[in-house]
Amino acid sequence: MDKRKELLINALQDKQEEVRKVAAEALERLEVRQRIEPLEQKVASGAMLVKIRAIYALGSLRGHRVIEILLKALNDPSEDVRAAAIRVLGSYMDSSVMSQLAEALKDPSPVVVRVAVAALGNFRNPKFIGPLFQMLKHQDQGVVERAIDAVGKLGDKRAEDQRSETPRVLSPKRFHAPRLDLGKK
Repeated sequence: MDKRKELLINALQDKQEEVRKVAAEALERLEVRQRIEPLEQKVASGAMLVKIRAIYALGSLRGHRVIEILLKALNDPSEDVRAAAIRVLGSYMDSSVMSQLAEALKDPSPVVVRVAVAALGNFRNPKFIGPLFQMLKHQDQGVVERAIDAVGKLGDKRAEDQRSETPRVLSPKRFHAPRLDLGKK
């Protein structure tokens, strides 16, 4: 047995709850790391649901290799796989993936574009105000709603203006969402 794994297993019996908790989390990460290669193979050639599960399993890891695997998944024929990869990449809040997330705004699938808009909005980077504003003109209502939220997160007053100008009927939750972050910068 790997020495690290043995130490972590022993730490699961520690008297202090916090030590046991940290050991359990570290043991889980170690075991997943040992499975990166099989997960990579599943993302590359598994059935759609297998790919999605593998992508979310990779989400608990960090590192260059994991990001490479997820970036490859952005080219998958399945919109659900691409959307899952964007969700995980966006959750990393790693500035090295922002340009790939911005490229996903051009995806033909509204589902993928919705997820990409939400991910970019979470970065709260003013660099993306232009591309996010372009999404306010998108044909898909869900994309427009997420774009309004994303622009609102940037603290841009134009999000509220757009909310009042949009000819589409927004859901009540989305109608008031941009106001939440205005003035926080």
